[in-house]
Amino acid sequence: MELHQLRYLSAVAHCGSAAKAAEELYVSKQAVSKAIRSFEHEMGFELFDRDDGMRLTENGREILVHAEAVLRELDEIDLYVQAQGAGARQTESLAIAFKSFPLDYLFFNKGHEAVALIDEFVYRTPGCSVSTFKMSDTAILNALEEEAIDLGFVHGTYKRPGIRLVPLGPVETRVITLRSNPFGRRASVRIADLEGVPIRSPFDFDLFTNAFITACHEHGFDPSFREVPLNDEAIDAFCSGGGVHLQPFDPRMEKAYPQSVFLPFHPSDRIELPLCLAYRETLAKPLALKLVGFIRNGMRR
Repeated sequence: MELHQLRYLSAVAHCGSAAKAAEELYVSKQAVSKAIRSFEHEMGFELFDRDDGMRLTENGREILVHAEAVLRELDEIDLYVQAQGAGARQTESLAIAFKSFPLDYLFFNKGHEAVALIDEFVYRTPGCSVSTFKMSDTAILNALEEEAIDLGFVHGTYKRPGIRLVPLGPVETRVITLRSNPFGRRASVRIADLEGVPIRSPFDFDLFTNAFITACHEHGFDPSFREVPLNDEAIDAFCSGGGVHLQPFDPRMEKAYPQSVFLPFHPSDRIELPLCLAYRETLAKPLALKLVGFIRNGMRR
């Protein structure tokens, strides 16, 4: 048994295929497949059911628990080594951009796992500091290409040459409005329910917005987007007048915004895109790459 086999097992389990795992790990698909087969031979049983993609078997799920415990300990060793060399290390700053949403609470709070992992990494890495920015997905991807930032969190798996994306987990988008708005009395929302309903304009024609517009067109209407000033009074007036806005939902929002309702889309009409960590394939700072691994491993476990 070798460490790279454990890393490959974890990556395939979370990516769902050897090809996607190979992209994430910067190795060939053949290398991943060969390592997994070799690992299975050593174990004496199959780790993956290959009839429908690469799904973990019961034995595979049990082995994954132990494999990720080992990988987590490796992260701890790496942080310890960095701490021991702190005296000779110069301060290094990382620039990180977060997806801009109408409600910033999703990413700008200590409770969100990705933010907590960044804070933990900075706290435990001597000489590391972080500057944070709020941008649209397009601005984040452009800033990465221009080397203005080191890492970014975007909503969806964009295709940009030279930009690597690591899916961190699903994000549910909900319809948000004030409790005083009659629209908020329904249990769930169908795309068709939004015909003629004023919708706060998105900050960007991102993947979700384009998918939403396409879904509206499939139901025979154009969404009624409206620009709303960025202040609480204007937003409340907009929602009181029947308006809504769409954005990823976090359960903590309900406590933070008790005056609002967060309506889920009907299961058949949901557009679920993952939160992704984006970074450049080349020219990335070594410390940035360490943070990528720390966030990726932390979100998985």
